[in-house]
Amino acid sequence: MKEHPEYQEELDRLTFTKVYMDSVIAAQQSDQETLKKRQESTVASLDFKDSSLKYQDMLTHANFMKMSKDQLENLKKLRKKPYFARIDYHRKEKPEREIFYIGKVSLFDRETQQPIILDWRSPLANVYYEGRVGDVSYEAHGEWYEGNVSLKRQYSIEEGELLDFRDIDITTKDDLLQDSLSQNADHRLTEIVSTIQEEQNRVIRADLRKPIVVQGAAGSGKTTIALHRVSYFLYTLQDIFRPEEMLILAPNRLFIDYMKEVLPELGVEKARSTTFVDYVQLITGHTFTVQTQHETLMNVLEHSHKEEAILKMAEWKGSMSLQTVLDHFIQHVKLEFLVEEDLKIAGFRVVNGKKMKKLFLEDYSYLPFYKRKEKIRQILISDVKRKKKVMLEKMTKKYDDELDRALYGIKDADKRKRRVSFLLDQKDAKLKQIETESKKAVRAYMKQYPNASLSEYFTRFYQEEELFDTLLQKYLSKEDRQFIRSHTLQQLNKNKVDAEDLGMLLYLHANLYGLDPDYRAKKVVMDEAQDYSYMEFASLKRALNTDLFTIVGDLAQGIYQYRGLKQWQPILEHVFREPNYLTLQKTYRTTMEIMEVANSILTSMNADLPLAEPVLRRGEQPSFHTAETEGWENALYQEYKRLKEEGFKSFALIGKTIKECQIINQSLSQYFPDGSLQFIQGNEEMMKDSVVILPVYLAKGLEFDCVFLVNQNESYAPTELDRKLLYVAMTRPLHRLQFWGKEPTSFLLNEVDSRFSIL
Repeated sequence: MKEHPEYQEELDRLTFTKVYMDSVIAAQQSDQETLKKRQESTVASLDFKDSSLKYQDMLTHANFMKMSKDQLENLKKLRKKPYFARIDYHRKEKPEREIFYIGKVSLFDRETQQPIILDWRSPLANVYYEGRVGDVSYEAHGEWYEGNVSLKRQYSIEEGELLDFRDIDITTKDDLLQDSLSQNADHRLTEIVSTIQEEQNRVIRADLRKPIVVQGAAGSGKTTIALHRVSYFLYTLQDIFRPEEMLILAPNRLFIDYMKEVLPELGVEKARSTTFVDYVQLITGHTFTVQTQHETLMNVLEHSHKEEAILKMAEWKGSMSLQTVLDHFIQHVKLEFLVEEDLKIAGFRVVNGKKMKKLFLEDYSYLPFYKRKEKIRQILISDVKRKKKVMLEKMTKKYDDELDRALYGIKDADKRKRRVSFLLDQKDAKLKQIETESKKAVRAYMKQYPNASLSEYFTRFYQEEELFDTLLQKYLSKEDRQFIRSHTLQQLNKNKVDAEDLGMLLYLHANLYGLDPDYRAKKVVMDEAQDYSYMEFASLKRALNTDLFTIVGDLAQGIYQYRGLKQWQPILEHVFREPNYLTLQKTYRTTMEIMEVANSILTSMNADLPLAEPVLRRGEQPSFHTAETEGWENALYQEYKRLKEEGFKSFALIGKTIKECQIINQSLSQYFPDGSLQFIQGNEEMMKDSVVILPVYLAKGLEFDCVFLVNQNESYAPTELDRKLLYVAMTRPLHRLQFWGKEPTSFLLNEVDSRFSIL
């Protein structure tokens, strides 16, 4: 690198950038006089070549402005690695060369407003990711610009030091990507932006006004690319959207913890990150205990009785048919809100009942039922308040006229006195009646409308057998209907619901009550989306009333297929309007040798599932080790020590079920007396530098340097579900995969049409 003719120029440019950053940071805490002296001292100490005089000039004359706290923090982080790429660009209308350095955040010269660093999300930076050396074009603010890229350069900068740089073109191997892929898992998440590939860039920058569904292979970068899309979204539409209006739905809390590292780097740490279960409980405020889909899966894997009926019920509760049934049920409930009675006070008709019915059915049809009810209540309060004065005036005038007639029309003094006394008493009584009834009228009138909780509607749906059978007989047999009713009511008696009920609860809540504004989201990211049911997609769409969804998943990893999606078509065709559908089939996580074995497991299913295409990165063949003979635990521990000495940092021992993981934990805990062995069962935060034991379903979406698949009692059967579980487990490692079991058939390795070592 030092022999490169532009090495000194690049070194000077990095030095200047760091000095400029330091000056901007110092400017935030210094007065102008102190700052000027600091600048003069800094410039005097620099040993720039003549070609760098322009940098000195920029620095000396910079008119520093105050920055926000967030901007300042970003700048401090950026100093360690100010940029990762450069393009030399010739605009069509300006033939002279312009040099742009690309980094995670923009930095502009405060005097000239020229970019010192160009944000990777900017339109011009797109030519680095997608454009080749030569003629290029890019879009910005609805217009297209043409030009020519004469140079694309990549940098390796660590802790502010220039380690290397390389020029790339269409035929050059992407060495920076290879370097990134060879790193440990704990370094890779935050460095994706510097190695974004063309197919990933298309996902990030796809039309922001449309929903997008991404079918991404294991290790294709789905999660981080989805988060980069959020970052790009906020950058592009920063005047319209705030990070707090973003919702990121992750498969479990462990995964949320795993994402914490990358969120601040992308400026989206203020987005709400949660699970679907937690979000529905937050929105609805319901207090049911939820039997998660993981628990149901474990029951299935451990061969619970009623297994087939449970799976069929879970599938139906997530189906498009349920949405149709719920729409009919909601129409049935609507009839109870159609009040037609007039509101009367002391004989006066204050409000026309037919008008109230029209308001509910037409004028406020865009609102949930209970919000319509509240609107009507407010109108009634306003009408009563406004018309009470008129009623009092009319009643007063009526009795005053009668009093006049009595006073001047009745000649008999006694009769006149009695009549006047009667009229005064009547007048007083009627006026008091108007006052009294006015206070109670709205409350009394509103009692005609329903006032039930979400749980009451949910329970009622299953309790009213005749209505239930009428709504469902088109879709389910009598036997299946009876099982679903009895199972759900039994759960409700224990104050429990199944995870599959949450879609229905959210859908009912959205239609009946609507969302609290504090819980709304304008932009939604759904990760591991293949595990969501159609009903859950439909309920989120209805509740949030937005099309701005980024949905990423992998059908090949659909271990909850009994309740999730088998294909993307249902949501592409029925939930969202004109969504974009893109694929990410290249896998950057694991080696070719590991991916070859994993793909063989999928191929044996004959399910026409998309296979991952590994990038060209070689590694060791996966190996099988017997875990039947005495002392296998020590042998595994020795393998762990050997791999750790090789420089690998993150390790996972993956079992098929929680029970299997308990056995693994008991077998190996003695070898980790320092507490570095962590058994994860669901909500624990993953400890740094620990060796984790976890079941397959919790490992989904995570990655580790080395993975040991351990099998003592729970072999993988040649079924679709077990093959998918195995595929998920096998695609977690970056570098090493080992099988530890009684025999290779425990992992279906007899089906694998590839060579791997057996130790």
